[in-house]
Amino acid sequence: MTSPPSTTTTMEEFNNKELLDNVRPLLQRDKIRLWEPPYTNPDTGAENFPEELVESVCAEVGSTTEEIRLALSYLRRHALEKLAAKKRTDLLTLKVRSSGVSNNKNSCINVSISSQSSGHELEKLIQEKLNLLDQNIKMICSGRMIQLNELLQTQNVHTNATILVLAVPKSAVASASADIQTSNLIQAIKEATSILHENARNKSNLSQYQLRITDQQGRELTALSDDERRSLMVAMTLHEKGRSFLRQRDYLSALSLFSEADNEFRQCSSQMLNSVDNWGLLNLDIVWCYLCMQNVNDLQDAVERLVRCDTCFVKVYGNSFQRLKALQKDGMGHMVLFVRLHLLQAIVAYHAGRKTDAKNLLGMAEEEARMMRIEPEKLTQIMLMGYTTTEARRGLRSAQGNIDQAIEFIIENRRIREEHRRDEQAREEDERLQNRYGRTQNGEKINVTYLRQLESMGYLRRACAEALKQSNNRLEQASEMLLTNIDTLITAGRLSRHDDDDDGAAYQESVLMEDATHIPQLVALGAELEEARALLEIHGNRLDRAAEELLQRYKDSITTNSEPDRITDIFERARKAVEKRNAKKVKLDEEAAAAEHRRAALAAIVPDLLRNNQTTEDINNETGPDPNDHLDLLLDDEEAFINDYRKRLMDDGFYE
Repeated sequence: MTSPPSTTTTMEEFNNKELLDNVRPLLQRDKIRLWEPPYTNPDTGAENFPEELVESVCAEVGSTTEEIRLALSYLRRHALEKLAAKKRTDLLTLKVRSSGVSNNKNSCINVSISSQSSGHELEKLIQEKLNLLDQNIKMICSGRMIQLNELLQTQNVHTNATILVLAVPKSAVASASADIQTSNLIQAIKEATSILHENARNKSNLSQYQLRITDQQGRELTALSDDERRSLMVAMTLHEKGRSFLRQRDYLSALSLFSEADNEFRQCSSQMLNSVDNWGLLNLDIVWCYLCMQNVNDLQDAVERLVRCDTCFVKVYGNSFQRLKALQKDGMGHMVLFVRLHLLQAIVAYHAGRKTDAKNLLGMAEEEARMMRIEPEKLTQIMLMGYTTTEARRGLRSAQGNIDQAIEFIIENRRIREEHRRDEQAREEDERLQNRYGRTQNGEKINVTYLRQLESMGYLRRACAEALKQSNNRLEQASEMLLTNIDTLITAGRLSRHDDDDDGAAYQESVLMEDATHIPQLVALGAELEEARALLEIHGNRLDRAAEELLQRYKDSITTNSEPDRITDIFERARKAVEKRNAKKVKLDEEAAAAEHRRAALAAIVPDLLRNNQTTEDINNETGPDPNDHLDLLLDDEEAFINDYRKRLMDDGFYE
């Protein structure tokens, strides 16, 4: 007996995804192929579902016969569409999801396009289908942004893939505001990160913002190529900015930034990616966005990303967190990440029909969430002691709910952060000294430890630096030079400093303030009033040098009798000195304005990534940046998903 004819359904009309997830595994188990006879007429292509099949599926899933017929009809049509697409290898059938588009009632539509089409052609097609011609859109496939100028085939866009669409009004794209979620924001972030990258390459001005890349032990990753360092900086910045959208539950905007970060991470070597956890965290965040947007269609991409995340966590944290505990003494605090990881793995397994695996993984996530659960009374008790909510929550999780141990953890964590701050200040001071005094004759930076050691013996720092430069950082030779040639070293150091214009000396000399006491003294030595002013202009208002030249020229004039030529020469040199000083001032003013503009741009776009000296007040400030902010998860959403999928498994008979 066959079922009565039914109206074919489209994805827009059939939205009972839970029923599809229950029916599909049954058909796979019984090896029922709806696109073949007797379920599809080979001549007319009409559907034909035996009543026995409908009743059997009804008995197992508990739905009405009409719902089962609709589900079977949809699955048959979907299978036929996939077969038709395979016959035309150049034709792609894509699912387009447009969550958040106010003028479009359909949550999902199908579009067909050639694989040889460009991203721009797909963009135009989607705009027409969704009536978004007055808006700009971003298209994301498998967690990666579709590039408009590249062919779909080269971007690994395959048939039946899901395209996530983020629509932004064109007027918003034209806006310069960094708060608007547009391509302008991504471009602004990349430009800001380029500034950070340039600052890292050129450390001559340590007042600028900089971004250092470290491993889990806080050691800076120095063995990076220039391109790799830049890509990593851009990726980390985009990821962090995407997290800010994720915290606001703006999942499409977050995914837009995450996909750009993913493209940048892929430019880095696998060795580098395995030394930090950022790569794994990004993949975890992308799949979390999939779940929160209810996008479980692209299972393969989710599976691959969770495998990368799991592999990365094991390499970086170690099995059972043993490596992380040895490094940070906060291994248990990172368990919140595994709650989310195992939950996502369970959900992916469930929708793939591997419900036994789903049950086991869900049990792991449930147990880990239980261990991370915080009693509100204990949280309040610690907060009443003056600690922040984040500190209290992380402390209790790391101490497994023990208040005394939690407080010890918080105090130790503050001590470590303060120690890192002091180490950072010391490192910056060392770099400042090395940049100030230049390099040795063989091109090495000055050994700051030797510099301080020689300075502690009572010598001028400038002379010590010059001795180390001339001796190529040989401590004993530098000491000998200081004992025998101290005056020569001081003079050489002074000339070197004057030539390099370091430490703002050029700007200070560019603003020459006439000293009323200097001119009378030069006049008393025999100089004319204008001559005295000219000499001070030439020597930057340094009385000793001006007097030395005046006396020397007086001696020369006695023997050569060239007084008029001497005066003319002094005035000409004074004029050139003023011009040079004014040119330096203009240049320095321009550089200062440009530096301030860069600083303002950075502060407006990525303040949480910029390396700036933090005070103790910053550490106590709950709103201040915290490198472990991603560990402060409430786990409310995770527990809601755990309960939801536990109920689904119970309905399927996997729990007694």
